[in-house]
Amino acid sequence: MNAELFVGITTWNSATFLRACLGGVRNTTDAARTRIVVLDNHSTDDTVAIARSFGAEVVKRRSGQAAALMDLFNWSRSEFTLLIHADVVLLNPRWLDVCRPHLTGNVALVSPEDIGCGPYTRPFGTEKPESSFLLFRTAPARRTRRWFWRQRFKLRVPYRALDLSGDHITYNLPVRLADHGLTWTMMKVLTSPRTDAAIYAPRFDAPLWKPELAMYRYGLGNFYALDGVVTHYHNWYERALEQVPDDSDRLLPPASGSLPIAFLQTYSRTFLSDLAAGQVHMPQ
Repeated sequence: MNAELFVGITTWNSATFLRACLGGVRNTTDAARTRIVVLDNHSTDDTVAIARSFGAEVVKRRSGQAAALMDLFNWSRSEFTLLIHADVVLLNPRWLDVCRPHLTGNVALVSPEDIGCGPYTRPFGTEKPESSFLLFRTAPARRTRRWFWRQRFKLRVPYRALDLSGDHITYNLPVRLADHGLTWTMMKVLTSPRTDAAIYAPRFDAPLWKPELAMYRYGLGNFYALDGVVTHYHNWYERALEQVPDDSDRLLPPASGSLPIAFLQTYSRTFLSDLAAGQVHMPQ
């Protein structure tokens, strides 16, 4: 029999957060009714070993984020399909029970509205799903698939897949769903609790830096809720977590926001430490 829930996770050098991600899946789902597949973009760290240590199936394939999510969805034969990034941590054992009542009638997807990255607002993401957490009712969502061409060695071959070819991967999903008489439910986006003192202060002239950013315990990390229940956390920038000194002046590339890598490292380390201690500070 097919598992009730298929969890597909995209990874690339994701060892820093993958234990927390897979631990969250294992702690909040029934192992006998859940299939976990990790599609890894040929990581050079311990990502694959960590995934296998949790009993996940691992597929290694050169693939961008959109193509990886499309492939993972195609491999699901479960009633529900959850596609997540490796820095998403499921926090509530009731998350599927909270989401399930919304996946009825013509609703085929539950996902956060892509409007927040910590205290930053993303007006371009209004009424658009966020690719880090996509929970589908699989059967109706499969009906929206369309044909694409894919290069296989020297051949171009057709394949049918969920359309994640739009801006920010998911922004054409509402239209594709509507074309088939379907819709989606938006989850609420919550910043992490504010702190009394800054968690980080750059010791150099960092362009685009705002002291406000350091007043959130988990920085750019967001929590997500449905019907008043917090279901999961998304850290953002987990792949930037190369180890740097706390006083490092290294920045993300301009295309990724030019933020200090030491800031990302500090708030990410704070969340992982709180999670390990069972003391995650939840938003009100």
